[in-house]
Amino acid sequence: MNQPRTSLPDHASDLDARGIAIDAVGIKRLRIPITVSGPGSPPQPTVAELEMAVGLPGDARGTHMSRFIEVLNAHRANVHHGSLLEMISTLGRRLETRAGYIQMSFPYFMEKAAPVSGARSLMEYRCGFTARLVDGQGQVDTVIQIPVKSLCPCSKAISDYGAHNQRSEITVRLRSDRAVSFAAVIEAVEGCASSPIFALLKREDEKWVTEQAYDNPRFVEDLVREVMLALQALPEISAAEISAENFESIHNHSAFATVSWARAEAPAPSPAASAPCEAAPAFCFGAWLKDLRSALGISQADLARQVGCSTSFLCKVEHGAKVPGPELLLGLATALGQDPVKLSLRAGVVPPALLAQIQANPEALLASL
Repeated sequence: MNQPRTSLPDHASDLDARGIAIDAVGIKRLRIPITVSGPGSPPQPTVAELEMAVGLPGDARGTHMSRFIEVLNAHRANVHHGSLLEMISTLGRRLETRAGYIQMSFPYFMEKAAPVSGARSLMEYRCGFTARLVDGQGQVDTVIQIPVKSLCPCSKAISDYGAHNQRSEITVRLRSDRAVSFAAVIEAVEGCASSPIFALLKREDEKWVTEQAYDNPRFVEDLVREVMLALQALPEISAAEISAENFESIHNHSAFATVSWARAEAPAPSPAASAPCEAAPAFCFGAWLKDLRSALGISQADLARQVGCSTSFLCKVEHGAKVPGPELLLGLATALGQDPVKLSLRAGVVPPALLAQIQANPEALLASL
């Protein structure tokens, strides 16, 4: 016969005379189906592996392990930045602690089109969250691992033909006060590599990837620096740790680099110290270009391929760090269905024919302003 719960002993709540506080106690290697949601993408079912723990004071004998699962079950149908904050806060209340964490990782899939054939396939990225309770306050980090391709600049420079290249993995750990789009971060990171990689490639796509990488050589140091610049352009990110590992093809070891960055909590910088887009608040060509491309449903990689530049360079144009030259502006106008003269002027570049007219009669221009 089952005994009532109230009559069963609860030794986890016993006092402990040894006085030794425990940094972390909880559960790990728990796998459970969840549904992940976030900005810009539909909810995606997946399977997460979790570790959950809390701090235990020196006078408490144990924690209540079942409450970890209860808290998780209440939120696993809709996992996102906000629900992680609620989960870690609830865990703190249920287990009467001001310190704890929840770590989860899961495969996240995005459909990608091959660069030339357009063949579509699902690409897997390893994503996750780490929620922490620090002095009773919750904070959430987003973690994304992005596989890319890198080609050695030194090898390219010293070789008569070819250059050693390899698959690389870039891991970003992001701090933000709101949800971060997995797709936006992945696109930004892939644009910083020698080339993105794909699950499905036809022969014409393999040619494109090979030549794209050859035209955009990257040291592992280049990877983390370029990614940091790209992430700084995403306003929802307040801090980031970026690491890259090259699985070297000519060595029996990997090369790696790590860099950290945090947005300064300070008054807005003066115009002289601002980035190009920040110094001209009335109009930013890069932001305008990105909005137009997105409205037309063209990916950054597809547009770069159409106009004949690297995805990395186009990424910098959209972030306001680069101004394209006349040939690239003409290609952008053609690909986006824009008037070439107007598009050039939006970029701050005066076409030669128009410049000649202005030089010949500047009074007419000034009179029209």
